[in-house]
Amino acid sequence: MSEVPGDIGAEQAGAAVRPLIRRPRLMQLVLGRPEPIVLIEAGAGMGKSVLLRQLAEHLGVAIGALPGPGGTGLIDVGRDLGGDMGAFDIPDMVTDGRARLIIVRRTGQAMAGLARAEAYGAVGRIGAGQLRLTLEDLIPDFGRRGAQQVLAETGGWPLLLGPMRLAGAALRPFLAEDVLAPMAVEDLFGWRDRLVTAPEEGEIPVPAAIAGLLGREIERELERRECRPREARAIAREEAVRGRVTDAILSFQRGGFLDEALERFEAGGGRFYLYHYGTAAFDAVLGGFPESYWRDKDTLVTSLAMQALKRGEIARARRLVADRFGARANDIDAVFSDWERYSTDFLAFRVVMLIYEDIPVSEALLEKIFGILAHFDVNQHLLRGSFYNSVLEFYIRGRRFAAAEDVASRAAAHYEAAKAPLLAFYIGVHQAIIALMTGDAKRARQHAAVARERLSRIGFDSPGDQRLLTLLDACVGYESGHAEALANFLSTELDDFVHGEIWPSLVEFVLLYGSQALSEHFSTLAARGFLDRWRVHQVSDRQFGALIELREVAVLQNANRWREASDKLAMVPSRITHSWVAAAGEQLQRLETRDDIMLSLAWLRHLVNEAPTRPWLAQQLEAMHGNLNLTGRQRLSVEIWQAFSAKRQLDLTRARAVLVKVLEQAARLDAVAPLAEERVFLAELIEHQRIGQYLEANHDARQMLRRLRDTGLPNSELGVQSGLSRRETKVLLMIAEGSSNKFIAHALGLSEATVKFHLSNVYRKLGCARRREAIIAARALGLVR
Repeated sequence: MSEVPGDIGAEQAGAAVRPLIRRPRLMQLVLGRPEPIVLIEAGAGMGKSVLLRQLAEHLGVAIGALPGPGGTGLIDVGRDLGGDMGAFDIPDMVTDGRARLIIVRRTGQAMAGLARAEAYGAVGRIGAGQLRLTLEDLIPDFGRRGAQQVLAETGGWPLLLGPMRLAGAALRPFLAEDVLAPMAVEDLFGWRDRLVTAPEEGEIPVPAAIAGLLGREIERELERRECRPREARAIAREEAVRGRVTDAILSFQRGGFLDEALERFEAGGGRFYLYHYGTAAFDAVLGGFPESYWRDKDTLVTSLAMQALKRGEIARARRLVADRFGARANDIDAVFSDWERYSTDFLAFRVVMLIYEDIPVSEALLEKIFGILAHFDVNQHLLRGSFYNSVLEFYIRGRRFAAAEDVASRAAAHYEAAKAPLLAFYIGVHQAIIALMTGDAKRARQHAAVARERLSRIGFDSPGDQRLLTLLDACVGYESGHAEALANFLSTELDDFVHGEIWPSLVEFVLLYGSQALSEHFSTLAARGFLDRWRVHQVSDRQFGALIELREVAVLQNANRWREASDKLAMVPSRITHSWVAAAGEQLQRLETRDDIMLSLAWLRHLVNEAPTRPWLAQQLEAMHGNLNLTGRQRLSVEIWQAFSAKRQLDLTRARAVLVKVLEQAARLDAVAPLAEERVFLAELIEHQRIGQYLEANHDARQMLRRLRDTGLPNSELGVQSGLSRRETKVLLMIAEGSSNKFIAHALGLSEATVKFHLSNVYRKLGCARRREAIIAARALGLVR
């Protein structure tokens, strides 16, 4: 801040503080215009009103009086007409040239009749650029040297002439009391916008020396005015006009205008406000409505219930619904059996809420849910999109992927029509997950790209959704055999992700990829720790509990800890047991629910490892393969087991044919990860000389094998490097799991004496003398993890 130049006296400095510099140049410009109407238009602080007062003094007329014949009238729109020119008629004697009218108005204020007068060439305009102080304007008051300095410091802004001539502590009170306090609310906002946006072409920038202080004082002035209800309402309305919906609602709330706040909230989407403006804005707005107000407002109750669901507080959401809509509203069958009692908005919300509840969705219930769709207006795009989005989740759980793709396309179309890119982004994520579940990495990559474009269109920061996109991209890469991105995500961003809001199908997706990646590229311990963290966060949800247990079983099986995996499977409460699967035939083909299928597959996998030559195993695998509810990934796994079983039964022709088909399909879909999940079986298949030679002769199979080896597929059969036979390796694995000789004999169909014989060979080949040393050697060889 510069001091007042030495050639400027106290009187001149006072004049500078009261920016009433005589501006003959500008007065001559205004009075010299030939048009009958002269419109002086600019934002606040450009000296419009000062100029008008000087014109009034020069002409000897009062501001606000209409002109007589041959006279000149002066109108200040903000002062004389309260900023509203909509009802003002320009006198005929002005438009036909018998009188003149000089009008001062702020940029953006409307005027009736002005467009018609302009069309006839009766309006001359003077804008902000011409109102800017020039060296010629300043020299009479400051001298040439002082004028040059003032011009450099103020940029020619009349409003800043006083502040820039003040130093130190005197500047702040001057801004607060003399400059900002008299300003209209709209002018305060105009200046605030000017400080935070780049100047448009021809607009004068605010000097940097004062911009920071001016901005802070404007905020203080607005805060002071918000304490006065009338001005709080004006502030809120100005925020709304400028598109700052959240700030407008908060200002209405602070001023006590809750009905107007609710009106703006509903116009912003109600419970969909979250997706238009972000979680922080949604939470702030809901927090501004007192409980005494929101308890009888349907929009606010469903919004608060949605907030609770997003936070995992399902019990709170159900309580809110029951308190407002009655206890029957928490009975999903009752709601859709008597749906006419409820609004379409509540019915759509109730379907969304069903996603988060641990309630099975039957075909009969889905039929009832679809029955209400006809009662949604065709233009209710958000409600229709929300409906299809919810049904999409149910279809994914039920492995009805064709139906899921159909409703996903419908949901995306409605969300795009509603201009809700964040919701459309979620649909893209769902579609990518469906593609990954079916083992199609190429299609998943395409959907991920669409999701990325949609997320780029939202108008607020959403780090949680950006994190979700990062995970999706990493999983798509992992599916194609590139583990680095997923490993990095699990190492650096997992904690933030786990604590965020995610929906059930996404949980399944994360459990699968996270546990597989950690098991393969870190350790079994890391994978189990990952699952334990999810077990803690999802303790109250049975559907997640089953998923976590079954993923841990897969991790243990892949670590050759088969007995431990079997013990864990036996603890899962279900009709699907070891005995049931061992005796099942066509029943395997008719399994429907996700958990029954996953549990049956886990037991089948155990049987394939335990007794691959067992009678009827081939028929059981064929029945499971024919189950139409399997995902593409699951079907591929079954095919690998079929090849493994065929190889063990010495049917090499079938083993080779099945394995080539698997590898060709994986190459077409660019899917490496599903093969890597079955490396425990693939390793033995690939290392068989005749099978390996057959695969090397097929281009697609050869390429997939190379990519598999790049991801860590062993080049030799387990135990071969130490000279162990297959049976000796199996016995070694089982003692590493803690199995007794008696248990091993029973599991492998051997006598205990034979087990001891195999163990003695293991000890001799590994250079061990006792059981514990053999287990240590097994870990060192990588046979168990």
